[in-house]
Amino acid sequence: MYNYLPRSDSHSIALCRFIVQDLVLRSEVIREKAKQGRIAFGLNVRHTFPNGKTKTLDLAVGVPEPVGLPLTPHGISQAEAFSRVLISCEEKTCMTEHGKSQPRLFDELSSSHEIVHQGDQQCIAAGVAIINIAPSFVSPLRQRTGLDLVTTRHNQPAVTGSMIRHLRGLPIRNDVGQVGFDAFMQGVVNCTNQNGATLHTELPAPQPGDPDHYDTFVNRIALAFEQRFASL
Repeated sequence: MYNYLPRSDSHSIALCRFIVQDLVLRSEVIREKAKQGRIAFGLNVRHTFPNGKTKTLDLAVGVPEPVGLPLTPHGISQAEAFSRVLISCEEKTCMTEHGKSQPRLFDELSSSHEIVHQGDQQCIAAGVAIINIAPSFVSPLRQRTGLDLVTTRHNQPAVTGSMIRHLRGLPIRNDVGQVGFDAFMQGVVNCTNQNGATLHTELPAPQPGDPDHYDTFVNRIALAFEQRFASL
């Protein structure tokens, strides 16, 4: 399981790299196609789907332009452009104001898989939600020069549990043509934004075997890739 600090874009990128590395390790099909240079991964990729819809993808795995790029330490090439995206992953975070954030996160994640599947029904649409369980959080948006530090208090673990239950309402599809994510995970962190962050694995965080646990997430992506793109 990953362990990173979700306080900046660099940490979001670290999580995406970890997911890619895990997919390469867990799937022989993905590993071999990566070694052959037939697939690559990209971060914050702006991609136009066949229907003309353009979307910036937090993480993409697909057929690179050009093919045959050098391998990275992750065992897969990194590309900036793709002729076809095979895996798309959207990441969202909720560090504070959990109640207010519920409708926004749900809608943003919903629109993600809808856009991807409208563009390519075969594409594996994955979603990631990172939820903060810290009892307080120092938001940089609330601070003012010369004034006391503004700290937001959270009713934990209730608000994190409520967010997790809310996002479990997102549809998960099992076949091409259905509506929903092909894989979705939720991770819980303890982050005050003052002294780093730690991974929280106890309840209300998803547990092994849950449909939104990390291992389930990676296994669903790997299986869907092998079923859909083994002959690519």
